[in-house]
Amino acid sequence: MNQEKELLLRLNTFIQVSKNITSNKSLKQLIQSIIEEVINAIDKADAGFLILWDEEEELLKIEAAVNFKEEMYLKNKLQIGEGISGEVFATGKSTLINGEQQIQEAMSSMRNQSLQYYLKSTVHSYIPKSCMSVPIIHQQKKIGILTIDNFLNDGYFTEDELTFLEAIGSQIAISIVTARTFLEQEERTKQLETILTLHNQLYEATVKGNGLKALFDKLATIIQGRVFYFDPLLHLEVTNSRSIENVPYYKQWIQHNSEALVISQQILPIKKDNSIIGHALAVQSSFGTIGYLLIEGLETPIEITKELMIKHASSIIAIEQIKYQEHYKYEKEEKGKLLSELLQQNLTSEVQHSLKKYGMLDAVYYNILAIKNEQLDFADFQSMNIFEQTISRMFSKDYYVISFPSYQGTFVLLGSRTEHAEDSLSRITLTAEKFLSIYSDSHISIGRAVNSLQHVSISYTDAELISLEAFDSKTSKQIQSFRDLGIKRHLLELNEEEQHYFIKEILGPILSTTENGEKNELMITLNTYFYCNKNVVLTAKTLHLHQNSVYYRLQQLQEKLNYNFDNVEDISNIDAALFLYNRLKKR
Repeated sequence: MNQEKELLLRLNTFIQVSKNITSNKSLKQLIQSIIEEVINAIDKADAGFLILWDEEEELLKIEAAVNFKEEMYLKNKLQIGEGISGEVFATGKSTLINGEQQIQEAMSSMRNQSLQYYLKSTVHSYIPKSCMSVPIIHQQKKIGILTIDNFLNDGYFTEDELTFLEAIGSQIAISIVTARTFLEQEERTKQLETILTLHNQLYEATVKGNGLKALFDKLATIIQGRVFYFDPLLHLEVTNSRSIENVPYYKQWIQHNSEALVISQQILPIKKDNSIIGHALAVQSSFGTIGYLLIEGLETPIEITKELMIKHASSIIAIEQIKYQEHYKYEKEEKGKLLSELLQQNLTSEVQHSLKKYGMLDAVYYNILAIKNEQLDFADFQSMNIFEQTISRMFSKDYYVISFPSYQGTFVLLGSRTEHAEDSLSRITLTAEKFLSIYSDSHISIGRAVNSLQHVSISYTDAELISLEAFDSKTSKQIQSFRDLGIKRHLLELNEEEQHYFIKEILGPILSTTENGEKNELMITLNTYFYCNKNVVLTAKTLHLHQNSVYYRLQQLQEKLNYNFDNVEDISNIDAALFLYNRLKKR
């Protein structure tokens, strides 16, 4: 199964399991349909069963299965810690076991009667070649186990498939708990019909409407409250409320209570001056906490229907995030290809079509920025996406913007909307300073303005070299431009071997170190002299020497190097050689 088809199948499984939350099927039918959906989504799976904990009997019972004989598996009841499934329930930890011998060893803790029931219930009557089992947990309470087997298919289950099974586990838990809650009540039919309608309204609003904004608008209407959605960095992304006066307090509250929200996975009340002013829920997926859903205007305790609507909205957000992540990964790959073509000056019709989508063909001139932030995790798509959105938001007033994230940093192509190329550096610097007020750990390198897409590689080389030089020199300047690099830009274009030859040609006579590991005093004096802008008084003070000693050493240097320190050309050569020498030495 190819990766794209597998992804779509898994996304569909999430959606189907989410829909099962509102199903009016019997518990057994619901569980059976869930198992079938999950097995269908994993190409190597050909059997499986879902076990639930019976609190009255204090035993684990198989509720539904695929490719197991019902008349046999219904007789099988496991104790906690018995076999693979019993052990997973006992520990609350998932397991992946490959190989018949390893599986048989893991099943050795089963009572003989339980083992015989298991073997007689399997369609194949032998041990599977691959097995994975995950706990079904709701609100930190273990309610069952989902175990998937591979008897006949080629290959073993992978960690990636186990992660998928774990991710779907929370959805299954909600489905089971919801079914139990409502199927056991006398008025469950009416309530389930209402919830089904409302859930479908939420789902339809997301699919047919304007994404999450439509979802939150519909949710606000259903629960008759005001909805706020914050991203993981506590930026307010969406709200239907006209009043945002409490937003600063909400941010502070979430920051202080984020751990409690994540651990409890419950809707928690937000208190201010001993009064409840809102409720919050951490939105979570297999990628971790992806945001915070906050509601104003709910009565306490929250009605069960409204609580389920909020939690279902949270599940839809998680599903949308999975879809968005895949879109983001695809877009990132496509932008990487686009940058590569641009740097090679391959302005094909396909490349121009891509640039046109961003408005770049209408730009007057272009700059490349290199933005580095050591605190950002390139693999964290949520943080990277917010980072890119911030770049786009801040620069889009004056520029068309395309960002190209990579492990080396984020390169940004800016296409100016105006014709004033002469003030581009000052305008970019001003916006960059505002950007640093948000991402204070960033370093921004600005390439020169070029008037053609054919010349973007020139600006890119500027930005890349400035970024590398800033890293090597550990400069405290957070914003640097091509002007800061000056003539050094051309020196850095030399390969390392050429740099060594140039250094040796200019500084060769004083490069050798003195015997017994003593310092090279002439090289130290030369470096200090140029660092002090050829000021003898300052050089003497820095080196703790008498001025006459400095003059004597400078005379020695001029004789050994055969250069005149009053000659501009000679001084330029020495300055360039020292720049390369010190840079290579640091590296």
